[in-house]
Amino acid sequence: MIDTNVQITQSRPRNAAATRAAILDAARARFLLEPYDQVGVRQIAGDAGIDAALICRYFGGKEDLFAEVVGTTGKDPMEIIAGDRNTFGIRVARALLDPEEQSLREAAEFINLAVRSTMSPVAGSLVRKYIEARFIRPFATWLGGPKAIDKAWLTASILMGATVMRGIHCGPNAPAENKEGAIAELASVLQQIVDDE
Repeated sequence: MIDTNVQITQSRPRNAAATRAAILDAARARFLLEPYDQVGVRQIAGDAGIDAALICRYFGGKEDLFAEVVGTTGKDPMEIIAGDRNTFGIRVARALLDPEEQSLREAAEFINLAVRSTMSPVAGSLVRKYIEARFIRPFATWLGGPKAIDKAWLTASILMGATVMRGIHCGPNAPAENKEGAIAELASVLQQIVDDE
């Protein structure tokens, strides 16, 4: 005789890569909207549709998850930076301020994460380490010279500020001369930093 009260359940196949990606996507969305200290692991888990224990399993905890989000948001900044020194200013200014440039959205997401992290000692430290490793030291090496580190930090500050201000000064409704003028001015400033001995 068959027991009709027994339910047969099929286990859902596990897909570690999909679960990990869902967690990263949910965490990125949360960290882009809220400061690090206001985001909870349970919120991220709920957004991802998983149990909170899986975040610890895949990432070790909130700090490591945030570090992974920072490391996977945006392109490698040296992709735009590296190249001919003589065209550095115009190349980078156009990449940041030209509305046709697709890399700007990713840069803006990274900057949003960086800005939101500044009030948290934990998140701020993680962002600083990432910026130093992925931009400051490689760019300083590319620049060379005794003031390379200072010039790298100055350049990073200008690039972050330009990216934030782009939407205000060069937004979709801004006159074309605003955009071209801003590109020319930023190119001049950036080129001067590179050319300055």
